[in-house]
Amino acid sequence: MKKKRWLMVTAAALILGGCLGLGAKAPAAQVEAKTKVLMKDKTPKEPAGSDLAIVQTVTKLESRRWIQSFTYDSTYYYFIQMTKPSVGNLRITRVKYKGLGRYTTAKMDLRGFGHATNLDCSVYNGRTYLWTGSNAAKNSDVSRAVTCFTFQKNRILKKNGPIYYKIPKGTDGKYVTNVYPAVSSDNTKLGVRFTYQGQQYFQIYALEGGTRINVREPLEQIVLPATTGDFQGFDIDGTKICTIEGSPRKSFLKSYDRSRKYQPTIIRTWDYGTGAMSRRVIKGAARLSFREPEGVKLMENGQMRIMFVSNRLTNQSCNIYDVK
Repeated sequence: MKKKRWLMVTAAALILGGCLGLGAKAPAAQVEAKTKVLMKDKTPKEPAGSDLAIVQTVTKLESRRWIQSFTYDSTYYYFIQMTKPSVGNLRITRVKYKGLGRYTTAKMDLRGFGHATNLDCSVYNGRTYLWTGSNAAKNSDVSRAVTCFTFQKNRILKKNGPIYYKIPKGTDGKYVTNVYPAVSSDNTKLGVRFTYQGQQYFQIYALEGGTRINVREPLEQIVLPATTGDFQGFDIDGTKICTIEGSPRKSFLKSYDRSRKYQPTIIRTWDYGTGAMSRRVIKGAARLSFREPEGVKLMENGQMRIMFVSNRLTNQSCNIYDVK
């Protein structure tokens, strides 16, 4: 069995690697759902010198929902939205693209799951299993377990999927909350992020058969210092953890909520095998409306893929980019 390592990043490492957002973000989703779209949404072209390349142009999901994360397999993209803030009800939309700007959709609903901070998938024997947080308390959007399930058109799941795991801190600690999963691109590891006593934890598990982990036998536990910021998702691959953070664009915050501080879109990576850390500010998608980052994916070739949501106040459209 692989030897377990317990790793803690000190405050000095925080200076080197920058800050990571703590906990589920305080979403810009406090906008009333009835708010009108102020202008037609579209994906602006990226200039030649941009740090982003468009993968999928604007995709319209159901209006008056708040997009939180995305994932994809070899056939479909999957997007997850909050259908009612602070209650834990979510919607997953499965999208099949037929070229830029053309696609078909199908949906399923999740009741009492949580905030949808992260969505990912594992693929095993040709079958795709979606992973997200679940088991929220009544009238809460804080997930108390991670769960996996297959997409079933028009199906409603309550509380969790057929397979779910409560996550203990370490090998013998108490169960923790605010838990969200990510899957490595080779489908062999599951990472779970949670917050505890002012710090954020990433526990890495061996993933078998696309659905099975041993919650009492994490391969790694990585501890990062508490920081401020709008945490917008994470992914794992190999020995790397990648996070994305940031707020909607300045013009939105100034017109809607002057109490919120603008934060640029920042991607941070940390290699728990070598201790190397990096920080990158994303400048692309500069003319996109709203422009809130919602999710990051690491691919097997080392590339990153991110999503920005747009369409002004209803926050109902998404745009997918590769990071150059």
